[in-house]
Amino acid sequence: MTVSEEPSFYLYWLRETGCDAGTPIGAGDIPASIRERILTLAKSDSLAASPATFHLRLPFFDRREERQQDQLLPAFTYERTGDLIRPLLSAAAATRDMAATCALAEPFWRGAPPDRDLEYFPTWQRVSIALQRWLRVQVAATYFDNPAAFEDRAAAYPLIAYQAARPFFGRPRSEFTYDLRDYPSSDDTLSASWKLVGRSMQRILVNIEDRLTVQGNPRLAHHYSPVWHQDVLVAVQRRPKRYAELLSREAAIINAVIDLGTQPKVDTINRSAKIISQQLRKMHGRDMRSLGCGLFEEATRALARQRAGGFDDVLDSWLPENSDMPAARSPDLRIGI
Repeated sequence: MTVSEEPSFYLYWLRETGCDAGTPIGAGDIPASIRERILTLAKSDSLAASPATFHLRLPFFDRREERQQDQLLPAFTYERTGDLIRPLLSAAAATRDMAATCALAEPFWRGAPPDRDLEYFPTWQRVSIALQRWLRVQVAATYFDNPAAFEDRAAAYPLIAYQAARPFFGRPRSEFTYDLRDYPSSDDTLSASWKLVGRSMQRILVNIEDRLTVQGNPRLAHHYSPVWHQDVLVAVQRRPKRYAELLSREAAIINAVIDLGTQPKVDTINRSAKIISQQLRKMHGRDMRSLGCGLFEEATRALARQRAGGFDDVLDSWLPENSDMPAARSPDLRIGI
């Protein structure tokens, strides 16, 4: 691209007052407050074979933010990747942007049934189960990304139990997550969640034991042998606070997603995104707000599967196969925390 050539752009910008979803614009149509920065990125000599046309993506703005765009847009740092130019968003801002995109522009979300529709419960039941499964895998993967986290078994055991926990399959017409309002006065809800989890927990422990063994830590791997699965569960049952908090945060997150799907308004976008980021910010003592966008991607996949028809695959992911698993006796009394 020569200096005299002006690049062209496709603008992607969702706002409360309208939506550009690939609108062709010229350089002069870029908001004035960021025009020079965008053009500098587009004309960067350090990027070989610069394309003449770029995709410019800007974050969701509600009416108030749109009125203040001259102050808000320059506050972002912008990056170019190939022919894409976009602002770098914090995890919380990216979650809000994704929430707005789903609620206001994603066809599967826009076609989701409202609360009085006959398909309301089966649709959001599917989404809830998919998100329970996804969250448990992703939260555990994030927490245990550093193998040193396994050293603190008092923290690791509740997360293993959470990962193995029985999904809540819903209760018509509006209960989609475990309700912890009876805790701590009653442990009925917790008992239902860890019922028949023997084999599921053993599979998780096998993977952990193998991982620690391969990494050269047989001493620690011994504590995560699947033979201890009953001991792990008993330890969590004796001190259930951290496990209960995981279920409580999961419920708040999933209910916020469902609220967004059934009330696709700007107020709900802001509220749901805030709840999700707040809950993920201290998920088992870690900041996991980076999971926010993936959460909405998984919900979208679940809505797409529901639109395609069928529900058996959700149930197939957790069968009551654990009912024949006897309690194991500890071969080593020192296994306790």
